[in-house]
Amino acid sequence: MSTIPAIALVVACGGGSDSSDRSNESSTTVSVGRVDAVRTWSSGIDWSDCGVALECGSFEVPFDYDDPSRGTFVLPVTRRLADSDERRIGSLLVNPGGPGGAGLSYAEYADSIFGSTLLESFDIVAWDPRGVGGSQPAIDCVDTMDDYFALDPSPDDDAERSDLVDGAGEFARSCRERSGDILEHVGTVDAASDIDVLRRALGEETISFIGFSYGTQLGATWATLFPDTVRAAVFDAAVDPTLGYVDGLVLQAGGFERSFDAFLDWCDRQRCSFIEPGSDARDAFDQLADAIDANPPINDGRPATTEGILSIGISQSLYGDYAWPRLADALDAAKAGDGAGLLDLYDAYFGGYDDGHRSNMLDAYFVITCADRRLSFEPDDILAQADRLETVAPRLGMGWIQEMLICSQWTAPPSRTITVSAPTATRIVVVGSVGDAATPLAGTRNMVKALGNARLIVSPLEQHTTYGSDGCVTVAVEEYLVELIDGPDELEC
Repeated sequence: MSTIPAIALVVACGGGSDSSDRSNESSTTVSVGRVDAVRTWSSGIDWSDCGVALECGSFEVPFDYDDPSRGTFVLPVTRRLADSDERRIGSLLVNPGGPGGAGLSYAEYADSIFGSTLLESFDIVAWDPRGVGGSQPAIDCVDTMDDYFALDPSPDDDAERSDLVDGAGEFARSCRERSGDILEHVGTVDAASDIDVLRRALGEETISFIGFSYGTQLGATWATLFPDTVRAAVFDAAVDPTLGYVDGLVLQAGGFERSFDAFLDWCDRQRCSFIEPGSDARDAFDQLADAIDANPPINDGRPATTEGILSIGISQSLYGDYAWPRLADALDAAKAGDGAGLLDLYDAYFGGYDDGHRSNMLDAYFVITCADRRLSFEPDDILAQADRLETVAPRLGMGWIQEMLICSQWTAPPSRTITVSAPTATRIVVVGSVGDAATPLAGTRNMVKALGNARLIVSPLEQHTTYGSDGCVTVAVEEYLVELIDGPDELEC
């Protein structure tokens, strides 16, 4: 995405070393005693009916399992009850990704997300992780993303570079002022620890899990901490757990650039309307990007359609080739001076526009991503990545500088981290697709290796997450979750 690596999400930080994160400050690793501390905490759930076959409730977890006196989060949870008492296996936990994705809708709309086999066999259970969505307290950073992300992500001079650094610093300071001490307690290790509390609250000895995008990192962390509680786990569009913060985002920038190249090739074949006769999609786009940089289209009451809005609008459209026609139309309109289509895509990336943004999804994304970094670094360290990003992603790469600058001015120290390795009783199923921009297949393969007891399913689709879209993937995932059917080390769908 030329600015943030899209969120429907995905994060590319993880448990490995990062040659690009320059600092003498190391993060705190998880001790063996952490599991014991988590298991001394318990919470019940008082369920109430909240729809057809739906029950709603909440459970409580401490800010800090090592010192529960610091305060607690109350996390909302919803379950869609299994259709068949006779065929019911247990609970299937679902996380939609992010970080920052609120989960409750995955239970509320389970009938349109999961196949009938899963709906018969499992209570579909989804919750809003600590700090996210309806969690109390919740992460809060800014009223609008426009103040920062409408800036030019590829500064042409010192003034634009200073605007980026200053804007990122203001974003980070606002997160601290509005969210306070919870910023130090929303990392992935903390959220993964909450899964064990939820499992016990549901009365399950072992439990099943399906996570999408960042949900794969959350699930892998949980499976590493509590492998004996994993009945089955599916990680769809898995992140690379071996890379640190900067290296992970550089990998992701390359993934989005590859997908954008695929879009431009498609436009050449389709002769997209923004292409002049005798030209090709790349030349036409480059001319359009230069024109927007020099003279951004004006939008009444909203920011002009700047290069930053162009970048995010493009990224929003690269999660699947089903969105390419809309991007092509928006580029054609922008060529004629109408930037509204690109602004709509930009707004969609942030969850819609309504006097700013509608949820804390992106606020939580940045807070959790910055918490999960392994090292601290300075703005100059990030700006020094410009050449590397332009090499990996010449058209979109500079947008990732914009995101990294926020974490470079983060005041909270890095949170606990963990090296993924999950000796589960059954093999975990990892799913990747050849055309995934947000979690490139190379990184998904590294998730399989890191887990140590996992197998891979590869989809040929040009999109991010494939359960429910690729029939071969869907059948294999459901057979595994219901019957614990194993398969080859790698299945190509």
